[in-house]
Amino acid sequence: MMTDSNKEQVYRTILQWLKDYDYTIKEDETKRNTLEYYAKVFPPNEEIKFFEIVSDEGFKDGFLLRMSVAFTPKDRSDFEHLKEEAQNNLFIRMHKILSPIRLLCKIENSVISVEKFLFIDVNSIMCKQYFWDSVIEMSNAMYLIELTFFEFIDDLFPKRDR
Repeated sequence: MMTDSNKEQVYRTILQWLKDYDYTIKEDETKRNTLEYYAKVFPPNEEIKFFEIVSDEGFKDGFLLRMSVAFTPKDRSDFEHLKEEAQNNLFIRMHKILSPIRLLCKIENSVISVEKFLFIDVNSIMCKQYFWDSVIEMSNAMYLIELTFFEFIDDLFPKRDR
């Protein structure tokens, strides 16, 4: 069972691993009395796309790795104006991409996010590899999700020949 100090150590170690490879931590919030942790992490040379590391009491000894698709206001408007059936079809396409790599996809309030729960033993090199594999899978998945979204919108609303 993970103790409070272990959870803090895991969180701090994860952030250090990220910093060691030039990831930027823009927000880092810790509420020790409630065991809540939150970090906003930007990959190297990236100023727009980010992922979050989240944990609260409900996650017990785990952490949630979460990325949201960064849509422009026009993209968000296009998505919001899709009929529910079209939104569901888009969700199914995304789910087909994410399921084989064990990532969850959520669509809430016109925000598409990809999530993965992590359980990390910071003393294991295999867990460090698992963490990095998860970060890379997440980054690749977000790229595929964005492509899928734009392909889907283009299929629904083909641009007229000029």
